[in-house]
Amino acid sequence: MASALPRLDEIVEEFAELTDGTERLEYLIELGDCLTAFPDSARTEANRVQGCQSNVWLILDAALSGSTATASGSSGLAASEPRLKFLADSDAPMVRGLVAILLAAFSNRTPREILAFGVEPLFERLKLRTFLSPMRSNGLHSMVLFVRGLAERVEAARIGAGPVAVTSANRPNVSAEPVATERVVPLTDEEVSRLRDDFPILATTVGDGVPLIYLDNAATTQRPRAVIDTIREAYECYFSNVHRGGHSLAARTTERYEGARESVRRLLNAARKHEVIFTSGTTSAVNLVAQSWGLENVGSGDEILLTIMEHHSNIVPWQQLAARTGCRLRFAPLSTDGRLDLDAWTGMLTERTRLAAFTAVSNVLGTVNPIEEMTRRAHAAGVVVMVDAAQSVPHQRLDVQRLDADFVAFSGHKMLGPAGIGVLYGKEALLESMPPFLGGGSMIRTVTTDRFEPAMLPAKFEAGTPPIVDAIALGAAIEYLERIGLERIHHHEVRLCQAAHAAMADIDGVELLGPAPEHKGGIATFTMRGAHADEVAKVLDAQGIAVRAGHHCAMPLHDRLGLSASCRASFYFYNTVAEVERFAESLRTARRLFDRAATRPGKST
Repeated sequence: MASALPRLDEIVEEFAELTDGTERLEYLIELGDCLTAFPDSARTEANRVQGCQSNVWLILDAALSGSTATASGSSGLAASEPRLKFLADSDAPMVRGLVAILLAAFSNRTPREILAFGVEPLFERLKLRTFLSPMRSNGLHSMVLFVRGLAERVEAARIGAGPVAVTSANRPNVSAEPVATERVVPLTDEEVSRLRDDFPILATTVGDGVPLIYLDNAATTQRPRAVIDTIREAYECYFSNVHRGGHSLAARTTERYEGARESVRRLLNAARKHEVIFTSGTTSAVNLVAQSWGLENVGSGDEILLTIMEHHSNIVPWQQLAARTGCRLRFAPLSTDGRLDLDAWTGMLTERTRLAAFTAVSNVLGTVNPIEEMTRRAHAAGVVVMVDAAQSVPHQRLDVQRLDADFVAFSGHKMLGPAGIGVLYGKEALLESMPPFLGGGSMIRTVTTDRFEPAMLPAKFEAGTPPIVDAIALGAAIEYLERIGLERIHHHEVRLCQAAHAAMADIDGVELLGPAPEHKGGIATFTMRGAHADEVAKVLDAQGIAVRAGHHCAMPLHDRLGLSASCRASFYFYNTVAEVERFAESLRTARRLFDRAATRPGKST
């Protein structure tokens, strides 16, 4: 005969006295032996908790709850709020112990108390995650959701609200506090100098031994030692696959991987961590939305509104969707100063528009778009919004709750992180409604020979082995940026852009593209009369200055500007005004070189 289940406070007290992991496991098994006998008739698929590695069944105990609740969870409760009790069982001894702790935590509580009770901190306090496998941790989470789902249905029946669907919306939200607005304290030259010491590559020389001046940050940034060391530590000290293994390396790796997701949530001020989907970059994030949300919600005759300044990653996926569905793409124009014509863009929102996809900052012009106002106007027209924030998130704070965009995408390699990692933020309701984009391991809850059931968010969209160390290193990059302050970074970049505009203004034949510095990010894109962009970049490279030449994956914009290519200098917080001055002087050298070439003997004019 099983002994009575201890009270929760007794369980907590006992765990506090156990310092050895094996002793805790033994105590878990003892707790499992205290479970009340579970009826065989209730071991049905409807009562099985999905997402657990072992079988777990859980029901409301009708007699103990004082209601007419059935074993499957339906209820005919009276108007008074009941206190619920549960019966549960598992085919795994240790899991039975976890179930026992859950029953001690949730039983004898009202539905509202159950929904408000923070069981996750309890398990942290008991230090169970130090030896539980990640898969069992996920199963534990599923048990909590199952209990809360039963409590929600009881509460809905009691107040006459009808049944409540159980989704990941029942998960407790992470408190998302508004970001405080403070006066920006500019980065001093001394601070920038100290920060530069964190980047080994900035101390190198190139070509004929000239010092490197790296001005290609819009393409990709460099990595500080904090990120490099994080990558090395992961591979040398604890690396394993995530979410599956039962050993301590897998648990530690999973903890760091999911910790990085929390870092992204904090950076974006997302309401929930599972609204953060890890991808391989901005490109894959946009493709995920196009192929999952797009194929479900866009059809023949519908329209997708873009701007002419979009990167190919925010054009081609929609062109592919158009080819498959028959929808139409429309491109909003620019004003004469290189800014978005907001009135024209707004006028292109029609009853046929299903999605407005736009960049927060142009990777060519540097134009900072009014994305909050654009989102507000799009939503007023009933249009879903996707923001390409690849050139925004690394440079200035983006609060997704304040922005209210439906989807936001960005890449880790443009913000000190590794290549091959990116993020799609999506509102929970939209992500829940979308089918998985890729199929395989990790993204499933159950699989049979003829069907599968997808996992809950975020695993639903993270099929296969994820970019584990890349994600962990992205978390380290975010922490590094937060220590500096994104507002200070943006302020410094505007200062550099202003210095570049001023220095380049008097160079004959150099034409800057885009608006004035006060309307743009840290990007100075230009052309030089009589010289191809690639030739200009080669001259600068010989002097140690790295810039980007070409169409910058924005051919439609270049076509609209009547250009085949341009040169782009792009700045980050580790660049200095002195480097901008050297860059300008190198442009003057290039100007003189091309002038001499144009007037050499035998050259036609």
